[in-house]
Amino acid sequence: MSERQAPDDTVAPADAPVLVVDDDPTIRQLLRWALEDEGIAVETAADGWQALSYIARRRPALVVLDMGLPGADGYQVADSLRAAHGPNVPIVVITADGRAATKAAGVGAFAYFHKPFELGDLVATVQRGLAAG
Repeated sequence: MSERQAPDDTVAPADAPVLVVDDDPTIRQLLRWALEDEGIAVETAADGWQALSYIARRRPALVVLDMGLPGADGYQVADSLRAAHGPNVPIVVITADGRAATKAAGVGAFAYFHKPFELGDLVATVQRGLAAG
C-alpha cells in the first residue's frame, strides 16, 4: 500500500494560467488579448474578492496585480496568494499612483509598472517571470 503525496504548491502546474487582477475592464481585456496572442493562458478577476476566490481554488503561474482594487486590495490579495501557495508565485504590480516601487516591494513583486504602461513591455516582463518560475 502506498501513501498519497500532497500536491507541491511551490511549483505551478504546467497548465496554470496567468491571473490578471484589475478593476478596469479595458485593461483586463487588453492584457488578456496581448498575453493570449503570445500563447499564454489567462484568467481574470475584476476585484479583490474575485482574485481571492480564484487563489483559494488554484495556483496561478503568475499574477498581474492592480494594487487599488475594490473589495480586498492588492496587499490582501498578495498576502492570501503567499499564504496559499508560498512565496514563489511571481507578481507584477500595476498601479496608477506614484508609489509603484514601494507597493511592489511591499508585496514582494519582481516587477512593477505605472499606469499607463507600454503593453509590449508588460507582456515581455510576464514572459520573463514565467520563464524564471
